[in-house]
Amino acid sequence: MLTAVEGTSNAARESDEPGDHRFCVAGWVTVTVPDWWNERRYGLFVHANIATVPSFAPIGESADRYWSHLGADVSIDPQAHPSPMAEVLAYHRDRWSHVERYDDFIPFLSFHRFDADEQVELALQAGMNYLVHAAKHRDGFCWWEAPGTERRSTSIGPLRDVLAEVAASCRRNGVLFGTAYSTTDWSNPYGHDGSHVDDVVTAQVLDLVERYGTSVLWSDEFPKVSGPASSRIEQLLDAAVDLADAQRVELIFNDRWGHPEPAFTTVESVPTAIESRPWEMHRPLGSSLVHNRAERPEHLLSTGALLDLLSEVVAKGGNLLIDVGLSVDGTIADIYKRSLRAVGDWVNNHSDVIHRSSPFDHWGDAQVRYVRVDADVVALDLAAGSEIVLGELTPDRYDVTSIEADDGGSLHWEQHRGGVSLTRIDRSPAGLAGVYRVRLHPAAEAIRLFEERDAPPKPLQRLLDEARLGDVIQLREGLYQGPIEVPDGVTVRGLGWDRSMVTTHTAAPDANALIASLGIGARLENVHLAGSAILGANAAMAGCRCDGPIEILGDDVTVSSVIASAVVGIAGSDRTTVERCALKGARSSAGVDIGIDLTGGSGHRIHRNEVVDHLCGVRLANVSASIVSENRFESRWWGVHLRRCDHVEVVDNNMQHTMRAVDVDGGNGSIVTGNWVADGDSAAVVEFGATETSVIDNHVERCRIGVLVWDAPTTRLGPNTFVDLHEEDPIVHGPDLDSDLD
Repeated sequence: MLTAVEGTSNAARESDEPGDHRFCVAGWVTVTVPDWWNERRYGLFVHANIATVPSFAPIGESADRYWSHLGADVSIDPQAHPSPMAEVLAYHRDRWSHVERYDDFIPFLSFHRFDADEQVELALQAGMNYLVHAAKHRDGFCWWEAPGTERRSTSIGPLRDVLAEVAASCRRNGVLFGTAYSTTDWSNPYGHDGSHVDDVVTAQVLDLVERYGTSVLWSDEFPKVSGPASSRIEQLLDAAVDLADAQRVELIFNDRWGHPEPAFTTVESVPTAIESRPWEMHRPLGSSLVHNRAERPEHLLSTGALLDLLSEVVAKGGNLLIDVGLSVDGTIADIYKRSLRAVGDWVNNHSDVIHRSSPFDHWGDAQVRYVRVDADVVALDLAAGSEIVLGELTPDRYDVTSIEADDGGSLHWEQHRGGVSLTRIDRSPAGLAGVYRVRLHPAAEAIRLFEERDAPPKPLQRLLDEARLGDVIQLREGLYQGPIEVPDGVTVRGLGWDRSMVTTHTAAPDANALIASLGIGARLENVHLAGSAILGANAAMAGCRCDGPIEILGDDVTVSSVIASAVVGIAGSDRTTVERCALKGARSSAGVDIGIDLTGGSGHRIHRNEVVDHLCGVRLANVSASIVSENRFESRWWGVHLRRCDHVEVVDNNMQHTMRAVDVDGGNGSIVTGNWVADGDSAAVVEFGATETSVIDNHVERCRIGVLVWDAPTTRLGPNTFVDLHEEDPIVHGPDLDSDLD
């Protein structure tokens, strides 16, 4: 368990107590965790389930959900994970039509080349020192001699105890062993949502601890539990910890079991700042947990991107767990090995920087990362350039006394008002990333002639309450107290979102908390909102930054030149305009993350926006006579998703690294034309009853297929340009066969 105590040190440091590690940053709470947690910062997560046999999902989706994507009722949110999924139906029709039941894949699950030592050796070559192996995925198949079931690898399929072999190899090679167990079980009618904890689940979890000495119990998603079910999970995990203690094993578990006191938090995207709590990010090398045969090397994290991610996670106080999937023969595909080994050479040469470091006062920026190792501050230059600036090391905060390069290269450095300028004298390359060890101590405190105080936010609502229709309220530079309500027809104008800000009293404001409400015809210009906003009919927001989503409540609303996370329209609003905005999501499947989400209405205009890192860039549902034009999308699953829309034009957009660039799901008369699409799975999917859709004059490069037309026979396909597609046929039609799978 974790114990919170008061902390005041600016540096992370170990206590004098053996078996105890305390972590403290910038006066936040100190947390006690096992020693190994902070000495094993980088690990390998190995996945396999029955879906390892077909090993297919469209590029960008996870292949472990094959059963769901064929239409099985396994209670997955269809907004986030389509069920059925047309691409998977087409794949199954073409390659596995003779398989009628999901469990009929099991005899093909041979694992005839499985070698536990290969996994552990790869982890060590990658610079990792802990390994978490799938014990049971959501489909209920167990990879050990699990009690209470015959759907296990020792009875069917591989006919071997996979976990026993991996655990033994980890012990032989000094790699810490953990297991992932899903309380969700699609094969159990009571276990779809992870809430069913019966005697079998209890016996299986305790068996993993008692028989294999697992040090990590990892679960995959928050179960929907309360009352007695929640109490059973708490009792189960407390019993597991007691059992591990009796075996002298320090067992920890993540927060996705639903236990009130998890050892660490699991995230799918990197936090924005240094975190004091123990946390771990898990992330596939590509997009799929289990092996996806559709992925190519260019769909995986590059060597530079992987080191970028690892260094940011470590600099912010976290651990990184990289997911890879096994092939049907039990091996790890070469495309995964190459990327991991390339970064592993660097990590093994700088293992203290990754595995023995703690956060510095600042984590760094896009190019330079900072950590503490013993008495040194270590700066990592991800660009490996001959000249860098360590902008956080300014003389008013630190007195730098020496800097040395890990590769022994000769340096010239000097400290000035902007930080430290460092030049490699011989200009020799620093390898994958430059590593510089800095000796410093806090700068002497400057003499203050006057006491400095942070000015409180200025009151604003009273002034707004006195405003009348047509008034313009001009804000000066500084902070203003929110939340605010802007009256009908009143304009609030700042000096720029970097100079005029509306905030709250809270030290860490919630980005989703309402900070501004605009009445009918009201305007907000050039202001930073430390939260979300609601816009009434005829309202407008321009030149602003909004830390949370923007909600549309009426007709004729305009959002232009705004930085935000999302724009959401409530059902029935007409003529919403979103133009020249920059919207950024979390690229996480933990929720339904949509850049622009409009339901109902007509006459909407979405023009020249940049929408990146969402699950879906634009979703229009039951919308008519609208246009999506000249935008740039880079989303995980959908660029533009039209659901039951009529006469919507998707024209002249740029869409990259997105699973489905455009998805026309039902509706009538929509046009997809003039779009440039690259490095995704498909340019367009027209499906499930869509009528009179036109897909013409689009340019498609380096995608798996060009267009998929599924149950939409009236689709018109004009001339489209297809370049370097993965599949031989750029256009796929269906269905021709009944592809339902039990």
